[in-house]
Amino acid sequence: MRKVKTGAVALLLGSAFNAHALPIPDDLDQALTELIAQHGLTGKPDNGFDLPGVDDPEVKLGKLLFFSKALSGDKQVACASCHHPYLGGGDGLSLPVGTLAQDPDVLGPGRKTTTGQFYVPRNSPSIFNAWVHKRSLFRDARVEFLDWLNPEQGISTPDVPHGEADPNAGDSLLAAQARFPVVTPSEMQGFEFMKGAPNEAVRAHLAARIGNYGSAQGELFRNQWRDYFAAVYGDKSAEEIITFDNITRALAAYQQSMNFTDNPWNRYVQGDKNALSESEKRGAYLYLYMPPPPSDGGSEPDFLPTQCIGCHNTDSFSQTKGTNHHRLAFPQIGPGIGEPGDESNDRGRMLRNQSLDDIYSFRSTTLLNVEVTGPYGHAGSYDTLEEVVEHYDDYHAVLDDYIDNQGWCRQPQFKDIENCVDLFPDTRQHTDAAAKIIDDEIADGAPVLRKLELSTQEKADLVNFMKALTDPCVKQAECLMAWLPQPQEGDPDGLQLFAKNYQGVPLYLPADCRQGDTAVTGSRLLLAQGECISGKAHYFYVDVAQDSTTLYFSSRGGAGRPRLFYNPDQWASTANAQAISRGTGTEQVLKVTVNRGRHFVSVLDPQGYEGLTIAAGIDSALREPGEQPRDIVNACEQGLPSGYAELMPGRAQCAAPGDSYFFIKVTEPGSTLEIRTRHGAGNSDLFVSNFWPSTSMYTFASRSADNTEFLRIDGATPGWYYFLLSGDGQNEGVSIQADLIRPDHPKDHNQNRKPN
Repeated sequence: MRKVKTGAVALLLGSAFNAHALPIPDDLDQALTELIAQHGLTGKPDNGFDLPGVDDPEVKLGKLLFFSKALSGDKQVACASCHHPYLGGGDGLSLPVGTLAQDPDVLGPGRKTTTGQFYVPRNSPSIFNAWVHKRSLFRDARVEFLDWLNPEQGISTPDVPHGEADPNAGDSLLAAQARFPVVTPSEMQGFEFMKGAPNEAVRAHLAARIGNYGSAQGELFRNQWRDYFAAVYGDKSAEEIITFDNITRALAAYQQSMNFTDNPWNRYVQGDKNALSESEKRGAYLYLYMPPPPSDGGSEPDFLPTQCIGCHNTDSFSQTKGTNHHRLAFPQIGPGIGEPGDESNDRGRMLRNQSLDDIYSFRSTTLLNVEVTGPYGHAGSYDTLEEVVEHYDDYHAVLDDYIDNQGWCRQPQFKDIENCVDLFPDTRQHTDAAAKIIDDEIADGAPVLRKLELSTQEKADLVNFMKALTDPCVKQAECLMAWLPQPQEGDPDGLQLFAKNYQGVPLYLPADCRQGDTAVTGSRLLLAQGECISGKAHYFYVDVAQDSTTLYFSSRGGAGRPRLFYNPDQWASTANAQAISRGTGTEQVLKVTVNRGRHFVSVLDPQGYEGLTIAAGIDSALREPGEQPRDIVNACEQGLPSGYAELMPGRAQCAAPGDSYFFIKVTEPGSTLEIRTRHGAGNSDLFVSNFWPSTSMYTFASRSADNTEFLRIDGATPGWYYFLLSGDGQNEGVSIQADLIRPDHPKDHNQNRKPN
């Protein structure tokens, strides 16, 4: 039997203890006031922290780096690929997908590896309020202060033996942590990039790539990073200011700016007694109550406290007292980090410090904003807080249900995988090994994970209290948008992550439609904000700020067979719609290229829909995906220039000097029309319309400083489209090409004919 140290609480709650419901006081506000004082809570988690604002120049630089795929070996993964603000600061997956993603821009459920395998062993922790962690980071605390009360003693990292200070760790845990995803093959380094090279060599190469110097010079097709770094670290040479240390400082500053602590609980602690509901107050009492030990005059109670405050304490709701690691026997799924030959047996903290006392133990994380940071556990085994509370209440019953019924197959990441039940055959063996140790500890008098026998109401109250730790900002896309790169901030290398979901639409803040409808007909849809609706007909409008914008509408989830209808001028109907969604069941997508102004979409289903998520998103129709523009044939080397011609899909045409006119016919509704210009000298601008355009009368335009123009028209209505390629008088040798992509047939092109 494993022996454990039993403190005052463990002795107080001895093995003869019988669990009963915790009685709730009549004067709950007074009782909570006393508990708040007992635990020294202030409602101000950021007290004592010097946190930068989101507009700080170093934060802005860190944001651009965080979203750049240039920091990964194969230029396919950004930090934000696994830690996106719209996914609770994580990735919405149980097991992350870093390198080898089928589509590098797809995040959340639907992000899969090219091999179908899982390589990253542990769930992605949220970056929201990561600055509250004063002791360590990573699930196994492998980046940690040697003495968090005396941080000047240094930070230990995997680059040095456990217990030693890493001289290159930097001046904060977040800066030290940022050094490791880029040297982890399954996360950002890739399995072939600088394979076998020392970690410092990989980091130095990535810094040189960003700085465009040394052996990495020219690795980025476009590189404007020096000006961005000079604005923060001084106007010096790239070698001096674009170092990996400065990269980690900027990344750390970006994460430190995520101060999401303006929540109902903190307002309550600061004196607003109306900030919490009665259920949330009862949950707070269940969470905070801890009987005083006998040394303070306490006596053995006839009920078992939840012990929550023991592991998630202080205003940060993180571990700042006692041990920082705990054994909870959450289901062990995924590849794990085990010994050779037993890799799926993830022994947690023990793998770092080699202490059997910490086998299967993992770091306690903050509960601030925990409502949005799932899936939960070191392997993301639970999707909801309700499941987590059930585990703490009776872990054996929950584990039996999860493992016997392959609970991972209920989770979005795995449910559609063929032979899902066979994904993790060692889950029972490895989870039971952790549970057996906990059983022995309880027999020795440890209080953690004793069966609580909470009532249904008590469980709901605890969940509601934890949801009261949510800052409203993390559930509002308009608020979180400040932590996403904006068009005016630039894209220094053309490798910025433009995240989308499995439907191919811009990533948006998901909605929990289990809580009921959130939008009413006739209202404005906020961009990137999921909304819940039920009914037969809903009418919405969206305001677009920029010309040449791709506007997306999508629906998913719930039940029904809705269709989405678009009109640029009035409430859309089946009769006046200029574009109609495509899809199956509730999974519908509609996309159109529009100009600034108000646009209208309707969700219609005569039979009705329920619990449907609807969202709107935008992208620039002038943004050509990829690190560098797609090349086309230099038609001027193969044929004579033309000032007037029909464009054949997929075939480049040489344009005459000065102004040239071209046309193409779209025959199938919902097609996408892409127009590119390349090569030659001077400058030519592109103007497009369904009439012959001029430089002052047109529908869409692309006006770059050279001959590299691009325009994508989604949801093109059938008919003729006309192009003006207007030169500056010095332009010659310019090639133009149109690609006409039929809906549902991305490789097919329409057949065109000349107009009469």
